[in-house]
Amino acid sequence: MDKLRLKIFITIYLLIISTPLVFVNLGIKVDPITPNEKKISMNFKRNFPLKSDLFNIYSKLKTDIFKTNPLQEKAIDMNNGWKFLGNSFSNVLSESKGLIVFTKDELKTLEKKLLKRKKWLHKHNIKFYLACAPNKHSVYGDMIPIKKNNRLTKMEQLDSLCKKIGVNYIDLGNKFPNKDSLRLYHKTDTHWNDYGGYFAHLSTFEAIQKDFKHNSFKTFSLDELNLEIINEPIGDLNGMLQVKKSEDFIHLNLKRLPISKKTPKQLIVPKGYYKDPEFYETRFESNFNDLKILVFNDSFFGYYSKYLAENFGESVFIWNYIFDEDLILSEKPDILYHEFVERDIDLLLIN
Repeated sequence: MDKLRLKIFITIYLLIISTPLVFVNLGIKVDPITPNEKKISMNFKRNFPLKSDLFNIYSKLKTDIFKTNPLQEKAIDMNNGWKFLGNSFSNVLSESKGLIVFTKDELKTLEKKLLKRKKWLHKHNIKFYLACAPNKHSVYGDMIPIKKNNRLTKMEQLDSLCKKIGVNYIDLGNKFPNKDSLRLYHKTDTHWNDYGGYFAHLSTFEAIQKDFKHNSFKTFSLDELNLEIINEPIGDLNGMLQVKKSEDFIHLNLKRLPISKKTPKQLIVPKGYYKDPEFYETRFESNFNDLKILVFNDSFFGYYSKYLAENFGESVFIWNYIFDEDLILSEKPDILYHEFVERDIDLLLIN
């Protein structure tokens, strides 16, 4: 009887663990789990029954027993509470360390694209700014025991190229204080925190003020902001490793009521947009001045967008990298501000 039970148990166990393999080979398709996500074809190589449970077992074995990182290419765990994005995303580690840089042909392509963009915007009397948020690795790279190459990183190459061809480039980290005085990035997330965003707004308006000498812009001091620290279950890097932990989330909020007011959306979300459509467009109005700014941005921009909204008569924030000439012509901004994170710098070659 015991042998029969053992055989039944082994048979059931083998059926369970082989189910994903069967589905993969059959090519069975599934819908995305997120209800609001656009329906796309996904197979069981990415989404299969017991995937989460099987990974949890694997992760615990690697972490608790073998004391190693289960996904070193995706997330680097420094065992001091800090995590960094791994090379599986855009070779972010190698690029931050200067091990992978732009080739001469890529730099020529960038130069051609940026000059064409600058010329087109100048024709329409629009000031152009490229603003780059440094990778977490570029600011806290001394935590990672890999020596930085002496040559320029891709971000530094872009800075140098923009100086050469006269394109306004803003290193959003150039106002960062000593990183030991304030924590500028989340420990378990790829993004900077509100301190990082705060110093990014200082760099932004220092650059813009040079071109708009007859306009005044308001930069905020830390004394004008309320600091609130809340322990929250954040961390996209924790999510990759399926670790459920929280960390102190730093919030900086204006002490006074904002003068800017959110206004209704006006645009149709483009087909194939890969983010939540709700985040595609955000608009603000204020009585601060008559200037209009159009921003193409990513998720880093949300940490300092409130400061820009307070400084322009009209602000339009588009969460997208694509340089959309039709959109620019329809909005007629005084300023086009293109923000992106360092690890996405290659997108300038194709968008």
